Amino acid sequence: MKEPDEGLFRLLVQSVRDYSIFLLDPNGVVISWNEGAERSKGYKAHEIIGRHFSTFYPQEAIDRGWPEHELAVARVEGRFEDEGWRIRKDGTLFWANVIITALFDPAKQLRAFAKVTRDLTERKMAEEALRHSEEHFRLLIEGVHDYAIFMLDPDGVVLTWNAGAERLKGYTATEIVGRHFSKFYPRPALDSGWPQKELELAGAEGRFEDEGWRLRKDGSRFWANVVITALRDRQGVLRGFSKITRDITDRRNWEESTRMLNEQLNRQVEKLAESNRSLAQKSEENETFVYSVSHDVRAPLVNLQGFSQELRLSCDDLRQLLNSPEIPERIRTSASEILDSNVAESIRYMQVSVLHLSRIIDALLRLSRAGRVVYHPTCVDATALVKRVAESIQTSIAERGAAIVIGDLPPAQADPTAMEQVFSNLITNALHYADPSRRPRIEIGSVPQSDGKTVVYYVKDNGLGIPAAAIPDLFTAFQRHHTDAAPGEGMGLVMTRRIIDRHHGKIWVESTVGAGATFFIELPAGSEQ
Repeated sequence: MKEPDEGLFRLLVQSVRDYSIFLLDPNGVVISWNEGAERSKGYKAHEIIGRHFSTFYPQEAIDRGWPEHELAVARVEGRFEDEGWRIRKDGTLFWANVIITALFDPAKQLRAFAKVTRDLTERKMAEEALRHSEEHFRLLIEGVHDYAIFMLDPDGVVLTWNAGAERLKGYTATEIVGRHFSKFYPRPALDSGWPQKELELAGAEGRFEDEGWRLRKDGSRFWANVVITALRDRQGVLRGFSKITRDITDRRNWEESTRMLNEQLNRQVEKLAESNRSLAQKSEENETFVYSVSHDVRAPLVNLQGFSQELRLSCDDLRQLLNSPEIPERIRTSASEILDSNVAESIRYMQVSVLHLSRIIDALLRLSRAGRVVYHPTCVDATALVKRVAESIQTSIAERGAAIVIGDLPPAQADPTAMEQVFSNLITNALHYADPSRRPRIEIGSVPQSDGKTVVYYVKDNGLGIPAAAIPDLFTAFQRHHTDAAPGEGMGLVMTRRIIDRHHGKIWVESTVGAGATFFIELPAGSEQ
């Protein structure tokens, strides 16, 4: 077989661009140089041939005699391979894979060294980046204290252990690495085979999440959120599992407390609803009773009123008889005194009492009807409604010389007729309890509300005012103050409050004696359909 042309070998070596291939004499002096060497190291052939190959080494390597060591090993063993930093002509470093081969002649005499260098800087950088990334990831995992993060092999044996796992479960790495993760599960879970089931589900689905009781080293329990992720290589082979455990005992306790509070609240709401039903029934019974009694009492009152009238007429007839000449003067005088004083005064008191009692009965009947009337809430134009009320009592306003100021009132969701009664009661009261020392002024306006769900109206006067001690009883039946200022039975504000309550609203008063009073009404806000 014909030997290859030596020139072809030289041409082959010279044309290689990705590898630096050159020869060194036995002392390490460069005696040949290919295109790949020029490309890799930056030297042209005439610049480097004749120089020692240590030119390519950092000073640190030269100081410790590393180039000579490489040649010595290659001379003894025939070959030397290494990776390390080398220097280009411009002083930049690159990571090189170096193979030095000793070349011996047939007489076993060393003739030269062949040196092949490959620039692996990109691979080195990638490896360094990966190593740094892995190191950062390891430090990140080990530095996490709030989560237990560790690895399991395919059988569930613990392979790694971070600081969070030690803090959460109480085991150090030396105590738990190499042991099965079922160590963390209470007896009922072990008896049911739950740890193995978790791994099977994670292996089948790729991921498994669960919450349940887990055990610490000291035997105490904690409620854990667990995420197990199957780890597979590029061929899909299961290599193990990652397991992240978080202690959510506080959250579970809070949820359990919230649940118990909700149950208690629901029980209280049910009791309150039952009480409301009972109160509503009793209220209905009371109203029925008041209505019935009022009707039953009215008949005797009518009779008493008739009897008092008959008594008055009989007294008139008796006076005529006393004027007869046959009646002695002494008897006439005594009888007239009795009729004109005692009997007349008794009849008058009887008629006044009957009239007062009749008014009370009428008020009770109105109150009982207020509890039974059916309201039809709608969006009420409060400004127009109050103006209608003011026009309806214009005579009383004029008699008092009162000034009425009506502001811009937002709409409310209410029964229009009921609201007219409310504002009529409040404005009329303000007129009745005006301070005689000054001109009455009544202002009807509203208080802005930020939520938009309610409206608050007010009726403000400059009248006599209400003592602070009297305010708590102001909306109680038959409770009247300044009784000499105006007639009444003390039922107007009771009726007003009943109406507001049935609209799911509120009414209250603020007052200063001698300065006037302000009544506030809160109602659901109206909305145009």
